Amino acid sequence: MEKTYFLFETAAGYALYHIDEWDQIGHVDAMDEICRSAERFKESIHFKAFQPFTTAADALENIRAVVDGEVTSMLSAFLSLNMPKKGARLAVVDPALGKSLSAKGFQVLYDSNVIEILRGCRQHEMKHIAKLASGASAFDMDKFHVGLGHNYSRTKLQVDPRRHDKPVVNCVALLDSLTKNLNSFAMRVREWYGWHFPELVKIVPDNKLYCQTVQIIQCKNKFDWSTRIDELKQLLNDDELVSSIQKAANQSIGHELSDACMQNIYNFASQVVKLEEMRERLNVHLGNKLAITAPNLSTVAGNVLTARLISHAGSLVNLAKMSASSIQILGAEKALFRALKTRSNTPKYGLIFQSTFIGKASVKHKGRAARYLANKCALAARLDCFCDVNSNVYGKHMVDLLAKRMEYLAGGPVHETSIEVMKAASKEYETLKSQLVSESKSDQVVTSLDTTNDVDNIEPKKSKKQKKNSTIVDNTVAEVEPEKRKRSKEKKSSEGKTDDSSVEKSAKKSKSKTDSTPVEDTSKPEMGTTSESKAEKKHKKSKVKEVDLQKSSDSTKKSKKQKKGSEST
Repeated sequence: MEKTYFLFETAAGYALYHIDEWDQIGHVDAMDEICRSAERFKESIHFKAFQPFTTAADALENIRAVVDGEVTSMLSAFLSLNMPKKGARLAVVDPALGKSLSAKGFQVLYDSNVIEILRGCRQHEMKHIAKLASGASAFDMDKFHVGLGHNYSRTKLQVDPRRHDKPVVNCVALLDSLTKNLNSFAMRVREWYGWHFPELVKIVPDNKLYCQTVQIIQCKNKFDWSTRIDELKQLLNDDELVSSIQKAANQSIGHELSDACMQNIYNFASQVVKLEEMRERLNVHLGNKLAITAPNLSTVAGNVLTARLISHAGSLVNLAKMSASSIQILGAEKALFRALKTRSNTPKYGLIFQSTFIGKASVKHKGRAARYLANKCALAARLDCFCDVNSNVYGKHMVDLLAKRMEYLAGGPVHETSIEVMKAASKEYETLKSQLVSESKSDQVVTSLDTTNDVDNIEPKKSKKQKKNSTIVDNTVAEVEPEKRKRSKEKKSSEGKTDDSSVEKSAKKSKSKTDSTPVEDTSKPEMGTTSESKAEKKHKKSKVKEVDLQKSSDSTKKSKKQKKGSEST
């Protein structure tokens, strides 16, 4: 009969349970009663094994994989270690995870009764799991759940640093509302102060400069032109404009205002100036964000138009998925559906009409310019979304190509094709990418050299095994020399030289031969003497070592004789 195992995922680790008689228990109507009673639950379901998470990062990685329906190396090793290879089924609560496990070779089970069993495990086995997780208590398990939940939510809500499209959407929305409010506020200041100085409206058309001029002049009849005219010159940077303001103030037909009204106008104008400065800062901030998020698209279409396209599409990824024809009419959906309903001409452009390229084109060629610009915007959006390195290399080449295209539509010369321009841009992009990679590698080499210099200054200590091996090598070298001498003595004895003096001479000759010549040439006494004389001249230090080896060999011989005597006794 097949055993049924249950995989229970917790914040502390993986738990594995098993039921021997699932065919009799798993399809009974009283499954709810078994799960509600702790005693009956423990009698039916048995604990098998538990694999704790070592760190919070490990727990987050495994839980994210389980949610995505993926099998980690820890989970597969845990299941293969604690489950038999044959005759076992694995019950899981997530069907996506079950598909991944079945691809790994596990026989997976998933139904409503499995969900009830795992709900019972969550209800009755958390205290047991808390004890297994390094002796934690139930309160610590709550901390595990809260900490893992915060980490998981943080990773889900975390924005990719290379994709700042959400701040771009909020920034352009605030910029549009701020521009709308500024226009209405500036018109209110002009209308209010116009009753006192109506000629100033035509002389200073800019809203910010108008409000700053109102703050300086205030009441035109009380303004001291002899002492404070330099303030106006410093603000406007135009002497003729200042003189025209002075002339208009002397001939103005506006009526007088009370001090309270003038104070309110002054305060309101100062607020308009602050809002105008805030809008300028927002424009700079938007440009910085788009330089990171969509450098190519912002180079082609401009900062404000790029932000509006991303905002209307929802994100940069959605904009990259759109075709060029969809980008061309993005923002003109009402006109498009109205044209489709009435079977009239569809619109040629939407938000893309705000581009300067379409504004410069003639009425005859506005449709072509919009289609060409939408094509380049689609390419730029895909490059910004999926390129490895953020750069506006492609955007610069596209802008040059767009300018040449507008000249060609106006009757200019034939320009180069898009394929040639993109090939040149891709070469420039690859060189930039290789430079960045080489710089990053050089930084890594510098840091590694700093660490290796510190490590090289420390002399490694010899371990006990290394010391022991060195002594063994010395002993083996000492034992090899007497074996060579024995061979030479045997050869001499076979030739019939049995005198003690001849034996000693042959032994001495064999010693010199072992240092200078191979062992096979020991039977030649003349060659041995010549090699011995050369060895004495060239290798004086080797003789000292030889004496040491002789002493060690004598000691080994004595030890062997003692062993033989003890064995014979």
